[in-house]
Amino acid sequence: MILESVLSFISSYKANPENEEFDKELYADKLLLAQNLITKVGSVWNLLLSNLDNPISSIDYGNNDLSFDSTIFELIQTKKIKISWKSEVLAPLTEIFSGREFEQVIKGIKDAHQKILKSRVFIALHMHAGDGNVHTNIPVNSDDYLMMHDAQNAVSRVMVLAKSLNGVISGEHGIGITKMEFLDSETIETFKKYKEQVDPNGHFNKGKLLQGSGLENAYTPSFGLLEEESIIMEQSEMGDIAESISSCLRCGKCKPVCTTHAPRANLMYSPRNKILGTSLLIEAFLYEEQTRRGISIKHFEEFNDIADHCTVCHKCLSPCPVNIDYGEVSIQMRDFLRKQNQKKFNLGSFVGMSYLNLKDPRTIKLMHALMINFGYKAQNFVHKIIKKLSFGSSLFKSSPPSTVGKPNIASQVIHFINRPMPKNVPTKTSRAMLGIEDEKTIPIIRNHSKVNDDSDAVFYFPGCGSERLFSQVGLATQAMLYDIGAITVLPPGYLCCGYPQTSSGDVEKGHQISSDNRVQFHRMANTLNYLDIKTVVVSCGTCMDQLSKYQFENIFPGCRLLDIHEYLLEKNVSMKDATGIKYMYHEPCHNPMKTYSSAKVTETLINKDIKKTDRCCGESGTFAVTRPDIATQVKMRKSEEIIKDKNSIVENETDQVKILTSCPSCLQGLSRYEDEAGTKSDYIVVEIAKNNLGENWLQDYVEKANNGGIEKVLL
Repeated sequence: MILESVLSFISSYKANPENEEFDKELYADKLLLAQNLITKVGSVWNLLLSNLDNPISSIDYGNNDLSFDSTIFELIQTKKIKISWKSEVLAPLTEIFSGREFEQVIKGIKDAHQKILKSRVFIALHMHAGDGNVHTNIPVNSDDYLMMHDAQNAVSRVMVLAKSLNGVISGEHGIGITKMEFLDSETIETFKKYKEQVDPNGHFNKGKLLQGSGLENAYTPSFGLLEEESIIMEQSEMGDIAESISSCLRCGKCKPVCTTHAPRANLMYSPRNKILGTSLLIEAFLYEEQTRRGISIKHFEEFNDIADHCTVCHKCLSPCPVNIDYGEVSIQMRDFLRKQNQKKFNLGSFVGMSYLNLKDPRTIKLMHALMINFGYKAQNFVHKIIKKLSFGSSLFKSSPPSTVGKPNIASQVIHFINRPMPKNVPTKTSRAMLGIEDEKTIPIIRNHSKVNDDSDAVFYFPGCGSERLFSQVGLATQAMLYDIGAITVLPPGYLCCGYPQTSSGDVEKGHQISSDNRVQFHRMANTLNYLDIKTVVVSCGTCMDQLSKYQFENIFPGCRLLDIHEYLLEKNVSMKDATGIKYMYHEPCHNPMKTYSSAKVTETLINKDIKKTDRCCGESGTFAVTRPDIATQVKMRKSEEIIKDKNSIVENETDQVKILTSCPSCLQGLSRYEDEAGTKSDYIVVEIAKNNLGENWLQDYVEKANNGGIEKVLL
C-alpha cells in the first residue's frame, strides 16, 4: 500500500508552473529510475509476505548467509531479514530526486507515507478465558472512509475467527454496538426478553443490543482531526484536563477510598466514573466545536455537576497505579468553568470565600457576627423545629437520595439543616481577644517567667479556621507554646493561606494570596533577623499543604514546617490522666502531621489508647454548605462509623466519648454528629490545654498575654 501510494504520487506529480528551475525531461529520467526501484522493492516485499510461514530455502532471496531451517517470519522477527522503508525506499529516492528543484517531490513522498501510516488498522483484542468472549478496540480516523472500511473488515475477520475457535461474540458485558451485526437473532431475542424484565423503562444502555442498534448511529471521534482538536483544547484550556486523566486504566481502585462514592446513595461519582464522564464531556465539547454547533450550556452544567462531587481530599492518588489525582483534576475543572464564566453561583460558597478573603478587622467582625453568631444560631433553631416535626430531615440522614444534576432549593435547605451547626462557637476571633488585629505590626508573645537564652523562636501561622472560626484552637496553640516557654511570632493582621480559594477553582486568587504572603513573610524575616526562627508551626491540615509550597527554608533559613501537635510531642508534653473519658481520633483528609505518625502523636499526647475512626466527616471546608446534598451522603457513612466505633470502646453507660481531631473544618463536621451519636468533639491541643492548664485556660492565657506578654514590632 505504501509503495503503491508513493508510485502514484511520483507518476502524477506536476511541478508548480512558477518553478523555472524544474526540468521535465530530467524528471522523466528520474521517474523511470524511481519506478524501477519501487517495482524491485515491491516484488521482494510481496515475495516475503506471501511466504511468511515457509522456510527461506523455499524462495530465491539471494542471501546465502541465512539459516535454511528458519521460516521467513522467524527471520523477520529476529531481524536477520530487515524490511525498512527508510533504507530500502526513502534513502534511494532521496538520492534520485536530489537537488533544490525536487524538494517538493521528496516532501510529497514523505506525506504519502505518513498518510498511509495514519490509516493503518491496529486491533487491540481483550478476551475472557471462561467463555471466549472477545472485545475489539480499533482506533480509527472517522473522516477516512477507506480506513473505516478496513476496520470493519478487520472486525469481521476477528468475529469469524472467534466463532471458529468455539468462542462467543458477546458475553457478560452485553453492551457492545460494534458486534451487533454478528449476533444471531436467537441471542438478541433472549437478551431483549431479559432486559424487559429488569429494565422495563430502558434506563440502562438505552437502545443497545436490540434490533436496530449498531454502528450506523454511532459517533466516533476522529484521530484525523487531532490537530484541530489540539488547537481547540489549547484555547479552551481543556487540554490540561484531558492530559491529566488520559492514562486512567479504569481499574476502579480509587472507589473504596473516595469520600463521595456512597454506593447506597449513588454509584456514579467515584473518581473512575468521573474520569469517564469528564472524557465524554471533553469529547462532546470537541465534537460541537468541530461541527460549529457551539457548546451546549447543558454540557457546562454537567461539568459543574462532576466538579462538585469532590471534596479535594486527594485520597484517590494513593491507590491509583498511574498516579492520577482527581482532586487536582477537580480544581482544574472548577478553574476552567470560572474562566469560561460558566461556574454556577452558590450563595454559601460566595459568602464563605468572601469571609476568608477579608482583611479589614471591622468587616471581619461584622461578617463573624452575621455568619457565626447569628447564622449558626438560626440554623440550630430551624433544625430543632424540623426535628420536632420530623419533616423529612431524618429520612435524608439515614437514606440520602442520589445526586444527579443541580438539586432544587427545598431539598438543599433540608440537607443543610438536617444536622445542627456547632454550638458555643466563640463570639470573637483570637486576634480580637488579644488586640493584635493591626496589619502593620508583628505580634511576638513571650512568657517572661519561662523564656531564656535557649528558648525556641516559633513562627505560628494560625490560618482562617483556627483564628476566625474556632478561635479557641489558635488560642490553645498559643497558650501551650506560652506554657513551654517558646517565643511565638504571629503574622501581622488577618491572613489566609490561599488553599480554600485554589480548591474552589479560583486558582489565580489562591496564587495571588500565596505570593503576597510570601513577600510579607520575607519582610518579617528581615525585620526579625535577631530571632533565630527554626520552626514554622501550623494547626490546620490545609494550611500545612499550602504552606509546604511557600519555601519557608528560604524565608527563615534552616527552618522546618511542623504541626503544633508534633511540636508538643518533641517537647515531651502529655496530658494528665482523664478519668471517665474514652477518646477516639478522627484523622483529617488533609492530615497536618507529616513528620510523625498521627496515631503515635495523638496517643502520646493524650496518654491513652485511642480508637481511630475512619471516613471523611463530610464538612470539607465549605463543601457541606455549597453542596449539602452530597455532604449528606458522606455524613451518612461517617455517622455509622462513629456509632460503631463508639460502641466498641464503651464499657459502661457513664463513659463519655470524645472525638479528637486536628483540623478546624473537621471539628465543625464532627460536632454535627453529637446529637445522634452521643459524643463530644474537640481539638487535640484544646483538650490538652483544658487538662494541663485548667478549665479556665482561655481566659487565663488571654489575661496574661494582654498583661505584658505581647510585644508589637513595626513591620
